[in-house]
Amino acid sequence: MKIGILTFHWATNYGAVLQCYALQSYLSQLGHEVSVINYKPQQFDNGICNFLRFRKFLHFGDFIRELKKEHAITKFRNVYLNQSVRCYDKNQVAKIAKEYDVIIAGSDQVLNPFFLLHGERGLTPTYFLGFRFDGKKIAYAVSFGCTDYPKDAAEYAKGLIGNFEHMSVRENSGVDIVSSWGVNAVSVVPDPTALMPREFYLRLMEQSCASAQEYTYFFFIRNIKERISALRKVITSAIRWNNDDGNYSIEEWLRNICAARGIVTDSFHAMMMALKLEVPFVVITEQIGNVGMNDRFYSLLERLHLLDRVVDKEHIGDVPLILAKKIEWTKVRALLEEYKSVGVDFLNKSLKD
Repeated sequence: MKIGILTFHWATNYGAVLQCYALQSYLSQLGHEVSVINYKPQQFDNGICNFLRFRKFLHFGDFIRELKKEHAITKFRNVYLNQSVRCYDKNQVAKIAKEYDVIIAGSDQVLNPFFLLHGERGLTPTYFLGFRFDGKKIAYAVSFGCTDYPKDAAEYAKGLIGNFEHMSVRENSGVDIVSSWGVNAVSVVPDPTALMPREFYLRLMEQSCASAQEYTYFFFIRNIKERISALRKVITSAIRWNNDDGNYSIEEWLRNICAARGIVTDSFHAMMMALKLEVPFVVITEQIGNVGMNDRFYSLLERLHLLDRVVDKEHIGDVPLILAKKIEWTKVRALLEEYKSVGVDFLNKSLKD
């Protein structure tokens, strides 16, 4: 079959690109012809208009770092992702959709309410597959980026969620959201990065992940300066953080994780890579408990019996103690493999039905 993937492959985010590559690779292994539908609304491009519109000049240093990261990730996309022609809106997506037998939306936060309401500067049903397509429509490990969907967005989403013939979500809270919209046949499945073996990620590094120096790797997407300042007070050993070596490639990001004595992060996919590469980790959340975006961590770590690896920002002082706790990787490996089979079974059934 010819399968198209619709996801946030265009985001300047290591995890967004890596999960897309993992899903493409897994489906290709099954013998399917797979490509990524290269959909990205123009308002998300790094042009001069958006530079001025979003006042990025006020944070020029961050803007330059983002450009460097995007440049490195673009190289990865061009090498590893089988991308279609560029599509700027749902109508262009609908035109090339005719080339496919199946379209899979997901994974990542493709059904988040902000994109639904504003993705194309207005109501945007593209990731809900709200366009004419005669083939099979599947949602794989989609995320909503919240535990409570806003009412204004929910009213619109209710009319779109039925587009999917087969529905799966990445977080437990996703089941409650789609159930409230009248869809009860929904599975909780792992992120696509769980579908591929450890060796898949080791091969991407192109060289050994061994390091001559022991260090703890800090990788944060939000509140970076605040987190680094707090963590430096409690971790006195050598550290690396984000892209402080000036290398913004996905390959170097993986090496930084693999060679670390431990990783401290707020990134879901950095945590996923720590799990796959078997590196001790701690997740720091902004809020206390399983609220908001925290459910992506809780849904997975509860299955792996690793909820004690999560700490909120008010308890950063606990990080060294948590890092020092031994993880029984043999058990974690078995539980991850068991969860992977859930995703494999969902995809096999969805593609055959």
